[in-house]
Amino acid sequence: MAKEIPSVGDLLRKSEVMDEEIQAATEAYLKDEGANPFVFSSGHRIDVAKAIDMHPQAKMLLADKATSPGLRRTMVMTAVIMGFPVEG
Repeated sequence: MAKEIPSVGDLLRKSEVMDEEIQAATEAYLKDEGANPFVFSSGHRIDVAKAIDMHPQAKMLLADKATSPGLRRTMVMTAVIMGFPVEG
């Protein structure tokens, strides 16, 4: 049986990732969509752009220039929480 890959949300519930780190990953992406993958203190890293690509609603809303800054932030954060990081 294959090992299940935890989402960032799963890691948050296990206290391996902190809210502040999710916010930092979100802010880094909002400042620079081409930013390098975000590295959490646990050693996990997430490619925020890839997480957004995997989340259809986030991808659609972020492509729309009329989307408000607050909704943009919420959608990036949602994509990060639902995203699957890699270890190390």
